[in-house]
Amino acid sequence: MQFHRLFSGLLYAGMIMPAVSSCIYEYDTCQPERGIIIVNDWELVAKASPKGMAFIFFPEDGSAPWRFDFPGMEGGMVNMPQGRYSMLSFNDDTYNVRFIENEGYGGYTAYTEKADNVAFEGSEVAPPVRLPEKQTDVGENFVECPDMMWGCSYCAVTIGNTTLTYEESGGGGPYSVPVTSASFLLEAHQRQLTARYRFTIDDVENLDGVKAMSATFSGLAGAENLADGRKTAYPSTLPSKVDIYGDSTIGGDFVTFGIPCEPTAENTLSLMVLLHDGRKFNYRFDVTDQVRAAENPLDVHVRIAGLSLEPSTPGGDSGAFEVGVDGWISITINIDS
Repeated sequence: MQFHRLFSGLLYAGMIMPAVSSCIYEYDTCQPERGIIIVNDWELVAKASPKGMAFIFFPEDGSAPWRFDFPGMEGGMVNMPQGRYSMLSFNDDTYNVRFIENEGYGGYTAYTEKADNVAFEGSEVAPPVRLPEKQTDVGENFVECPDMMWGCSYCAVTIGNTTLTYEESGGGGPYSVPVTSASFLLEAHQRQLTARYRFTIDDVENLDGVKAMSATFSGLAGAENLADGRKTAYPSTLPSKVDIYGDSTIGGDFVTFGIPCEPTAENTLSLMVLLHDGRKFNYRFDVTDQVRAAENPLDVHVRIAGLSLEPSTPGGDSGAFEVGVDGWISITINIDS
């Protein structure tokens, strides 16, 4: 998708551009018919920490969108032709997130790619782990975890000669702002878009026999529509590192788009353990009830009490931790939700 594009104050190619609004990149013409001061409202996500925010205005007539990027969390000044638009905002400092951009405002989607050969750091007994290249044993694609995302969407933004009106896609508004000092003030009510999932397993026995550990979480969404927040319908599996907390507690955390819009798959936490003697065990926990009953779907904490790992037999220190090869012993653990 072709954009009218403006970068303000961002670091590109080793250069810091001035933090002022100006037509400097990919503009056919500079049309400052009306100035708009965008102010980010972080009241709903006080702990947000983006390094930069993008704002995309989609003209009602289907012409090229206008994109503006600002550093930090404050927003800035833009110049826009009068007319009717839809608007998306999201942090532009993501690394793993990709975007479907060619379907306009209503189809603008954030997603992550397959997690082929992704490695990640673990604890002192969990070196980087190579993930399987295609599908999990539950028939879902492995996908990378997204980064934390914040943003907002306005389904109707009308820039007039003396008034700016805008309406949030979630139902807020419409807001009407009269012109002041030749500029309008647009408040962007930012929200958290991605979720943080954590898991904790207490009272774990025989941790001293573990050479490496990894975890996966199935039944999660692989993409999210930024206009209406809907998640993809198909389930995916995401990886997570495993950390050791003290003598008998392990856990991890990762970022996800959450569960699909119409979940059809169970949420299974799989703990993959390589022992010093080379044996490999896959412990599975059905955590569907805990995930669906979470008080805050953007901050889910799965808790499991009690796990007895197989002890490692003496004299062994062999085997590479390859999740996608044969030789795994699968054990399903029934837990109380």
